[in-house]
Amino acid sequence: MAIAITLLVICLPIVTLGYGLFCLASPWGACLRCRPGGRNRTCRACDGTGMRPRLGWQLYVYARRLYRDGTH
Repeated sequence: MAIAITLLVICLPIVTLGYGLFCLASPWGACLRCRPGGRNRTCRACDGTGMRPRLGWQLYVYARRLYRDGTH
């Protein structure tokens, strides 16, 4: 059990940092609702573009907005 916890403590920050850097480098991903057909003009999730922000990018923007609103 101690080995599993040690691996989790070591790997979790590495995976989190890697995903954060990936979201900074490529904040837009394919829309999950439109993916089979590409672009769907009636899709409300991506407004018909076929691309939508990744979850990590959405969380970053939310945290940045909270910080900005709280400091001004």
